[in-house]
Amino acid sequence: MTALKRIEFLRLKLTEDLVAILMEENGFAIEEAFAILYRSQTYAHLSNPNTKLYIQSAGYVYSLLEEELEKVNKI
Repeated sequence: MTALKRIEFLRLKLTEDLVAILMEENGFAIEEAFAILYRSQTYAHLSNPNTKLYIQSAGYVYSLLEEELEKVNKI
């Protein structure tokens, strides 16, 4: 597996985990959870390999997302 494929795999796994947490913690439907995540700055950072956010745990990345969403009153 190439480095880029590993990064993509980790990003996709984190995306899956973050959506599951959004659904479980906040009662969002899957479509709403994906929409919230995809529109977030946290996801933009996660999608940028230079940030290396993809190597962090789902709990840590969720805490960043939660903080961001609280600032804009999404949750």
